[in-house]
Amino acid sequence: MPVEERPLVVAVCGSPGAGKTTVARATARRLGVPLLTRDEFKLGLALSTASAAEDGSVRLGPGFHIAGGPLSARAETAMVATARLLAAAGAGFVVESSVLSHDLLDALDEGDARVLAVHVVARDDVVEARLRARTDGGGKVDRHLLAQFLRGEMTPARFAPPARAGAALEIDTSTGGEPDTGRVLAAALALLR
Repeated sequence: MPVEERPLVVAVCGSPGAGKTTVARATARRLGVPLLTRDEFKLGLALSTASAAEDGSVRLGPGFHIAGGPLSARAETAMVATARLLAAAGAGFVVESSVLSHDLLDALDEGDARVLAVHVVARDDVVEARLRARTDGGGKVDRHLLAQFLRGEMTPARFAPPARAGAALEIDTSTGGEPDTGRVLAAALALLR
């Protein structure tokens, strides 16, 4: 592919509660490109086996509530396949997942994508507060994630992009508010030169 046809992919990663989905959505909106998030693929897969509860709400299957379980793995596979198709077609996009997997990076390499890895971080007290707020909503996955965090199993380094991801940028969302997409946009434009 000629240089001008190489897709630009912003790959956003970070621990649960760091603010990666907020950064990814704002970045995709600012760039005007599609957003792929593993959590939305997981929800879409879960809805294929969901049922209606007596109160009229949607009852997701038990596999939905297991962080890192088989449904999460299927969601990763679907997201990677979609990323592979978009990159091969020369389309730019934003992709968000806690960890930038080797499978995802392989798919982007196959599409000759220019990748900007954005590692989203936040102070521990902020991550804990965000995860606690999510558990107040009754989410089983969020309770599991909070427990992992409190045991010290969710250090920022665990979610950092691998060196092979290429250009990388760290965004700290500790202060809240709108994320700093200006820095992401500047780094993305630098890759286009």
